[in-house]
Amino acid sequence: MDIDTNALERDLGFRLLGETFYLQALDQLSVNGLDQPSVVPDWTRKHVALHVTYNAEGFLRLLEWARTGEENPMYPSRAWRDEQIAEGVAHTSGADAITLAHEVADDLTEEFDGMPDEAWAAEVVSGRGDPIRAADIPWLRAREVWMHSLDLGIGMTARDFPAEVVDRLLDDVDAVWAGWDEPVHYRIHLTDRPDGPDRVIRHGAEGSAPEAPVEVTGEAAEVLSYLTGRGWPASVSDDSDKGGRGDSTPEDLPAPPPWL
Repeated sequence: MDIDTNALERDLGFRLLGETFYLQALDQLSVNGLDQPSVVPDWTRKHVALHVTYNAEGFLRLLEWARTGEENPMYPSRAWRDEQIAEGVAHTSGADAITLAHEVADDLTEEFDGMPDEAWAAEVVSGRGDPIRAADIPWLRAREVWMHSLDLGIGMTARDFPAEVVDRLLDDVDAVWAGWDEPVHYRIHLTDRPDGPDRVIRHGAEGSAPEAPVEVTGEAAEVLSYLTGRGWPASVSDDSDKGGRGDSTPEDLPAPPPWL
């Protein structure tokens, strides 16, 4: 299967930029700050940090699989992954968690840089059990670091993301829900994309999605934050530009279904 080299280079760039953004967020935390609650329910910031580190280690295993042809799963199982995070939180200091995050980011960069051209087309299996190509891994890692930078809860929002990354993540939300056949129906008007048409996200088995769409109006980054379950971030735009259409407000919008 041919690989779109332009798309691959784009995703490698998104990943490297996202890794830097995430590490800058992590480095703003004190060692003790890692023990404070994160945005993720029941997780501390150390949970988030170690999850992101172990995710990178899992992708390193998949890249080795793609490069060598020898099967090397991302995780033995989801239960194993969850236990690894719990064990890591119990036995890893805050300082070590930050050091590990930097080290594994460097390891990923080195591995991506050294991938043979033909290995990018190799098929492996994602942590969710889905067949993917090695060329998909840079984007999968990119979305991991961009979104979990928000979960550290230090004030970053999706409005800090580059517009290209926001648009790609919105496409990803749509694609993931389509793959799950999630019964959703949204009509989205992006106030910072005034020349573009409204985006409609509608999926689900026949008759399962609501007939009337949930109407959402806001900046692309605000809508992304809402759709990925992270609430509506603060905006410099006028109140009239925020929230659902008509008299709706962000608080009036229903909770979206899970994305990842």
